[in-house]
Formats: sequence, structure tokens, C-alpha cells
Amino acid sequence: MMDGGGPERVEGSEEAAESRSDEVLPVFEHRELVEDGAGAGDGHEQLSLFESAALAPIPELFPERMPGPILEPAVIRHPNFVDALLFLLMLVVGWLVATAGLGAAIYFHWFGLHDFEAALKSTPLALGTQLLVYALGLSVAVPFFRMVWHKRYFAGLNWHAERAYRLRYWLVAVAFLLNVLALVVGLVVKFPEHAPIDKMFATSADAWMLACFGVLVAPFFEEMIFRGFLLPAMATAWDWAAEKMHGERPRALDGEGNPVWSAGAMVFAALVVSAPFAWMHSAQVAQAWGPLLLLYCVSLALCAVRLAARSLAASTLVHSAYNCMLFALMFAQTDGFRHLDKM
Repeated sequence: MMDGGGPERVEGSEEAAESRSDEVLPVFEHRELVEDGAGAGDGHEQLSLFESAALAPIPELFPERMPGPILEPAVIRHPNFVDALLFLLMLVVGWLVATAGLGAAIYFHWFGLHDFEAALKSTPLALGTQLLVYALGLSVAVPFFRMVWHKRYFAGLNWHAERAYRLRYWLVAVAFLLNVLALVVGLVVKFPEHAPIDKMFATSADAWMLACFGVLVAPFFEEMIFRGFLLPAMATAWDWAAEKMHGERPRALDGEGNPVWSAGAMVFAALVVSAPFAWMHSAQVAQAWGPLLLLYCVSLALCAVRLAARSLAASTLVHSAYNCMLFALMFAQTDGFRHLDKM
């Protein structure tokens, strides 16, 4: 209450007015202040339309963070061509290290070696050197690609052992049909009588080592190279080139983050990858076109299994079973690898 009969405000009205000063007032809203006693008019003070608008906060015209366009995540397909080249480089480094080790063995006469010619004629040494190359390359590839792909190494290669196990009877049947094909080709096409690989079957022990290596080791690493890295890389390269030529968007990855290829890409990749697969074995068969044609067809079948089952373990099982059946025929033909002259 003020002396002299001045106007008296309701208790707490000043605090209420201050608390509402920061609120947004609609254009047509009127705020009333109640006065006591002999105030002018009807005892109410009203804010005009322009005063209400002046009290409203000014919207920010230039916000600090402007909303940008929503960008879709880039589709990165692995294994790609760069991955395949890096893996081959790791194998080359492994080969250089193994060759250096072989040179040291010859220099210091380890294992009774005195020259490279004697080393090349030794089946245990040849297989051991090849195994060392594979092991060195794999020891680098596993941690490296796990870091690059952000997933487990064999998951990135579409290993999927459970699918191979589920299809095991069909896969063994495919291996059997490939052996039938090999027998038919052997009857129609003349194979070399004394191929270089025959020299590796010098003793019964050598035959057993070759059989174990050909069934357990070689299929695993060969499938990893040709159907694990090169086949996906070629298929991805085909689709990538087609997308660039036609201005198309990349195909979305599957639920596991693996690439999905077009039919043309898979056919192209199988045809291309089978050529170096057959060429890799050319020295063993004296570059004879008959065995090379058979190896090319076998590779096409392995590519088809890998792509149809989406499982590298599936093609590895077919490859291993195919080699196992071949060695089983040799075993029966040579009376348990005791008479290797019957080969």
C-alpha cells in the first residue's frame, strides 16, 4: 500500500510479470494488469497489439548448424580388387622369406642339401616350402583384413562351414561327378605319360605325403586364393564397371554385409578366375592341353558351387573330396602306394 491513496498492485504481480516476459505472446493476446482503487478507465491496463509483438522473441535467421541433405552410406564391397592384390602380395612376401630360408639351408648344408637342384627333387622339402609360403601369407592376412573389414577373417570370405555341412552329401556327389568327368576326358584325350608331377611320387612315403597335402592343405589354400579373393574381386569389378557405365547405384549388401553380384558378374568372374587356376597346375602336367582343359572345367564347377552355396567351405569340400577320390584311385592302382610304377 502506498501513502496518498496511490494505486496498489496485487501482491506478487511484479514477479508474475517478469516470469512471463520471456514467453512468446501471440499477436492477438492481451495481458491485463489489475490495478486497485482510482485507476483510469475500468481499472485494467492492456498491452497494445504492437507492444505484444515487440515482446515476442525474434526467430534466429542464421542458425549455427544448417540441416544438410541426408547422405546414404557408401557401399564398400569386400573382398575387392585391392584386397586380392594385397593378399597376393602377402603370398609373394611369404615366398621370398621361404626362398631365403631355403637358400640358407643350402648354404649351411641343412637337411643334407647342397644345391637347388637337389632341393627341387625332394618332395618333403617342396611341400614344406609351399606350406611355409601359405602359412606366412595367412599369418599376415588374418589380422590385417580383420582390421580392414571390421569382421572376422573367414566371415569376410563367406566361409560358412555350417552350409557346407548341411550340403555335404550333395557336395560329395559333385566331386564324384567331376571324377567321372576326369575319367572320360582321360579316355578321349591323351594325357602325358611322364608328367613332371610323377617324379614327386618317388617313394611310398612321398606318395602318402602328397596325398595328405593334396587332400588337407592344397584345397584349403587354393580355394582361399581363387574362390575366396579373386572370384569376388572379379565379380565386384564387373558390377562396378557396369554401374559406372550406366550411372546405376551399387547393389545393396546382404544381411551379413557381403556383396550381391549380378548374373553377368558371376559368369565373368568364373571364366576369368579359372584360367590362372588351370595355369598354376600347368607345370605339373607338362602344359598338355587335355589336363589343362579338365582343370579349367573343374575350376568352373568349383566357382559354381562357391557362388550357388555362398560358401567358401562348400567349394573347399568339393575340391578336397575330388582330390581324395583321385588319390584313392592311385592307391588302388598301385596296391597301396607300394608299386608306383603302375601309375
